[in-house]
Amino acid sequence: MSSIGLRHSGERDRMEFNRAMTPLAQPVAVKSASPKRTIGFVTACSIVIANIIGTGIFTSLGFQVADIHSGFALLMLWVVGGIAALCGALCYGELAAALPRSGGEYNFLSEIYHPAVGFMAGFVSATVGFAAPVALAAMAFGTYFNGVFGVGSPVMLSFVVVWLVTVFHLGNLQVGSAFQNVSTLVKLLLIGALIGAGFFVSSKQPISFLPAAGDTASILSGAFAVALECRGVYYERD
Repeated sequence: MSSIGLRHSGERDRMEFNRAMTPLAQPVAVKSASPKRTIGFVTACSIVIANIIGTGIFTSLGFQVADIHSGFALLMLWVVGGIAALCGALCYGELAAALPRSGGEYNFLSEIYHPAVGFMAGFVSATVGFAAPVALAAMAFGTYFNGVFGVGSPVMLSFVVVWLVTVFHLGNLQVGSAFQNVSTLVKLLLIGALIGAGFFVSSKQPISFLPAAGDTASILSGAFAVALECRGVYYERD
């Protein structure tokens, strides 16, 4: 082969090599990932605590003592309701581990029974199950605020507190998380103050939570069953 042919062959090989290596030398554009909208551990705990400690703790006791006059029966009402709530939480935990997908009871009922059942459960929860406790909490706030300070209408105060909380949560996630943490802390401090007052404020009448004669009849009465059902609803929805 002549020198000219070898030179042309070498140039052709270099051109093909450069053409093959050119895409590797070009910079690859990396798309920046959008920030994730997540909450921290403290905020998650605050949401759970705020959902469990709800309006029922502050409003339902008066209805219970109207029919149940035993301190031990009232204490057992909370104990039995707590055990039932714990069993429900364990069942939900097992279902979540077996069916790991967001959606809660909508996902569970859709997978176990039928999507129509899950849709109905989600619809009822969205329209009644979550809206009714919010309205009840706002009504309790308006009633107590008017009773303590004597200012404003309970209904208007209920509207104001619902929209105020909504405005906080409509902002960015950090503002909503901070508001949730502070409001939960205030709730816990108020409950702690009420518990502490029970030890230092003298009682107006003798109250005993020890078992006494007639407590078995109170626990097996219809009033206890009705109060336990209400307690189960409060444990679930608060």
